Amino acid sequence: MVKAELVCKDFGALKVLKGITLEVQQGQVLVLVGPSGSGKSTFLRCINHLETVSAGRLYVDGALVGYNERGGKLHEM
Repeated sequence: MVKAELVCKDFGALKVLKGITLEVQQGQVLVLVGPSGSGKSTFLRCINHLETVSAGRLYVDGALVGYNERGGKLHEM
């Protein structure tokens, strides 16, 4: 399962991802469609922790991607 909760990604003043929320269950197929420059590849890079998110959370198989949560705060792994 892949779950995104209010994922945002900024490159300086440029807001590329603006509050993406989705959940894809095992066996489901999802297609990301959009024009060039709309953030499709950036979102996939965030899921694979090749980019850090500016806000929000990503989970893969129930595990928080790239961070540990302790005491309600996120700590980068």
